Amino acid sequence: MSSPTDAIRVLHVDDEAELAELAATFLEREDDRLDVETAASASEGLDRIDDGDFDCVVSDYDMPGRNGIEFLEAVRESRPDFPFILYTGKGSEEVASDAIVSGVTDYLQKESGTGQYAVLANRITNAVEQYRTGQRAAELDRVRTLASDVNQAIVRADSRTAVKARVCEIISESDPYLFAWVGGIDPETDRVEPEVSAGVERGYLDEISVTTDANPTGRGPVGTAIRERRVAVSQDVAEDPDFEPWRSAAIERGFRAVAAVPLEYQDTLYGVLAVYADRPNAFDANERDLLAELGDDVAHVIHSFEVRASLREERDFIEQALDSLTDVFYVVDPDGRFRRWNDHLAETSGYADEAIAEMRASDLFPEDERDQIDEAIDEALAVGGTTVESALLKADGKRVPYELTASRLTDRDGDLIGLIGIGRDLTERKRRERQLARLVDNLPGMVYRCVNEPGWPMQDVRGEVTDLTGYRPSEFENRSDLYGERVIHSDDQAAVWRSIQDAIKSRETFEITYRIRTRDGEIKWVWERGRGTYSDDGDVEVLEGFITDVTERERHRRVIDTLHETAQSVMQAETADRAAEISVDIVQNVLDMPACAIHFYDGRDDELVPVAWTAQTEETVGEPPVFASGEGLAGKAFETGQPMIYDDISTVPERYNSDTSIRSEILLPLDEHGVLLIGSTTPDAFDEVDVSLAEIVATHTTTALDRIERERELERQNEQLEEFASIVSHDLRNPLNVAEGYLERSRSECDSKHLEAVARAHDRIGALIEDLLQVAHESVEEIDSEPVELAGLVEDSWENVDTAAATLDVDVESTVRADRSRLAQLLENLIRNSVEHGGDGASIRIGDLDTGFYVADDGPGIPEDERERIFESGFSTREDGTGFGLAIVSAIVDAHGGDVRVTRSEAGGARVEITGLERVE
Repeated sequence: MSSPTDAIRVLHVDDEAELAELAATFLEREDDRLDVETAASASEGLDRIDDGDFDCVVSDYDMPGRNGIEFLEAVRESRPDFPFILYTGKGSEEVASDAIVSGVTDYLQKESGTGQYAVLANRITNAVEQYRTGQRAAELDRVRTLASDVNQAIVRADSRTAVKARVCEIISESDPYLFAWVGGIDPETDRVEPEVSAGVERGYLDEISVTTDANPTGRGPVGTAIRERRVAVSQDVAEDPDFEPWRSAAIERGFRAVAAVPLEYQDTLYGVLAVYADRPNAFDANERDLLAELGDDVAHVIHSFEVRASLREERDFIEQALDSLTDVFYVVDPDGRFRRWNDHLAETSGYADEAIAEMRASDLFPEDERDQIDEAIDEALAVGGTTVESALLKADGKRVPYELTASRLTDRDGDLIGLIGIGRDLTERKRRERQLARLVDNLPGMVYRCVNEPGWPMQDVRGEVTDLTGYRPSEFENRSDLYGERVIHSDDQAAVWRSIQDAIKSRETFEITYRIRTRDGEIKWVWERGRGTYSDDGDVEVLEGFITDVTERERHRRVIDTLHETAQSVMQAETADRAAEISVDIVQNVLDMPACAIHFYDGRDDELVPVAWTAQTEETVGEPPVFASGEGLAGKAFETGQPMIYDDISTVPERYNSDTSIRSEILLPLDEHGVLLIGSTTPDAFDEVDVSLAEIVATHTTTALDRIERERELERQNEQLEEFASIVSHDLRNPLNVAEGYLERSRSECDSKHLEAVARAHDRIGALIEDLLQVAHESVEEIDSEPVELAGLVEDSWENVDTAAATLDVDVESTVRADRSRLAQLLENLIRNSVEHGGDGASIRIGDLDTGFYVADDGPGIPEDERERIFESGFSTREDGTGFGLAIVSAIVDAHGGDVRVTRSEAGGARVEITGLERVE
């Protein structure tokens, strides 16, 4: 059996059907490759040739309609080389000659017997083989031409898009192809999106949808080629079930076969090429191999464009990066000649690129520095790198300070090819260094860099070093232990070390104040601020910081601290004379002035009498004199109540004693108590700090004297109250007891309605006496404070008052510090007051405030014009009231240091608010 590729289909045309059938039978017996079909006329033969796929035509000559020659001529119009054998019973030289002229492949005359079929079979196979050989040669030539055209086109293309477009154009113009397109894959949608196309398209790509998945739109040649990375073919789109989604659109445009080629290079897919032919089975093995090679070539070229684009992009990026540098970039060969540089070198030097290309690196520097540059180049070539500072000499002759670094540059084999480096303009840095030097020189102290060791070895120290320490900077840099051992005060050395080490451990800035001893032995206070600089391993490398003299500030601070500490003793003095004595001692200790005295005002004689003065005062001016009010500077200061400060009293005509040695003087009134005098024998002896300190002393002294006077007044008032209470208790209660006794006797002897009025009067007098005693008691008794829970105290106080049908709403949760019994008395008085004024059915509410509580009722309230008077003793809005209930409340609140006020409640009644009490959390 012959293989399908060796089979030969023959069309035998003869108007004698039996003869044609007989010939077909014998031909197929002679050669099993032959498959013979018959036709009865030339017309039928032409139709069969158009519809069928025949390899050879065998035709009789003498037939009705068209004869064999005419049939041959009709075939040759569309198929010039198609095998055509004239097999006729009417042989003549004329027929043979016409057949040859018409292009017949072979001529054979019919004979009797069956042996002629062996000859005919041989003639047929020879003709077909020769035709096929020619066809293969032509096809190979077409394939080679197509491949050559494509390769030449893609080599000349200047972009990826141009490559794809030109490939599509060449293929679509080559028989048997009608159309070609290249598409890319959208990874998000799995769709194949057309990029370029050429040929007979007429909207085909707009109608179709192609994917790469397993859906029907992905099972055609394009989707298969992408998934399986191979050439995929649909040899007959009309019959291929996998081509169904695109069949009608393809057939409408004359597409009969389709091949898809993946454009893949080194496992990277750059797209897919789809080719459409005008006939079925257009893509034989040769054609598929050709398309596969074309796909490889196109993908390779696309890849090369990507590589070139990437290299060009990288090169452009490097060039742009180098040109955007604010520093000079350069490459020189081993001879020191420039091989590459950035735009900044040309801009900085003022030389054109053409000039730089002819120069050596040392040519850009002054002649007196070129040897140094050449040596630096040699050093870098020898050891691998170097850094040098020099002045760049510009084309216009100007010099610019530069720092240049250079490193060895080698090729892939490690061979030296030159140096690569950076040049940095030092103009700004030099300017900043000069500014920093001026700044350091102007700093009120010194800056340093030192090693973190107990002696604090100095690596660099600048500024007012000598003014601060007495030592020159070079002495600190030459002696490793000078600052730590000689300058820092011995009593402070350990504390300084600990403070700095603690800051280093936590990587914090340190700020410390300590004493130093100068070269001349003077003790100064300094303030230091610094920090450590650390290596990549976290170890401290050096310390950097600033040290300044704060001796005066420290003295003032310590004076103020001392002043505040000693001022407490003034505030605690028990007598005015003692307060004055303490005050002048403070002035003496703090200000160190030779004269200080305090004069108290004696209102009986209208004089300022000295009560306290320092020993130095008496040594300087003698015992201070008595001043009449308004006499001298002291009297004037007291009379006006205004401080007076004189830098030189010798020029002041109102001075009291023109012979005194005092020149500077501060006079500070102590309100109505007297005046404080501070003097110095030196003019302009007081600065702002001295005046402020003196004013602080005067303020503390005045406050202490106010307190002492107030306490004396309170003592007098308490004595009077105690005396008053004694009188009330004894001198009034005894006659009342006598009167009550006689009233009782009178009731037993007679019955009179007037006696009831007398009894009520006695009760009224008794209530007044009790309230008067309570007011006196509250005014003199001291507070015994403790934490008191208000809620429990309110309940107890409510039980101790006759509240009749009144109701209580308690909304308190706080605890206050107070005298429990006296606070209970306050609550009882307020509750009783609300019940008495609100009636038996009064509604009373007690609630919290931020620093106390309130008591509110729904009674008639208190008129606004009477709210300030209701706490006065004896004031009452009831005829039968004593007027002392709320006065007692006010006295208890005052004793606790609080405040009380009356306002209107939400219900329209009275609301009493107690505030200023200490809350206990």
